[in-house]
Amino acid sequence: MLVMEVIKHTAESCPVYNSKYREMTVNWMEKVEPTAARYGVKFMGSWTDHPTHVVYAMFDTPSLDNMMKFTMDPEMGAPLSFCSVRMFPVMEHQQTLGMLKQEAH
Repeated sequence: MLVMEVIKHTAESCPVYNSKYREMTVNWMEKVEPTAARYGVKFMGSWTDHPTHVVYAMFDTPSLDNMMKFTMDPEMGAPLSFCSVRMFPVMEHQQTLGMLKQEAH
């Protein structure tokens, strides 16, 4: 199951310009992959839209329970002190196409 996180912060709390949050962000970025693996979750990557202060992170998880345990890890939750996070399951292009091509039952 693919899970997308949309992580937002304000311009004032941007870790690029705010040293208070920079260390937390560097720690998250350096530890996200091995920490996710401890919970059976694969970190697929992250993409930053710097002008809008939004980060998109993709994970492949066997269950939402595994994903929740990972996100509740103290080091992974630290950026919540200055970010808001939305997390939701998503489908790949081919999965969506397959669903669209199925006949309605």
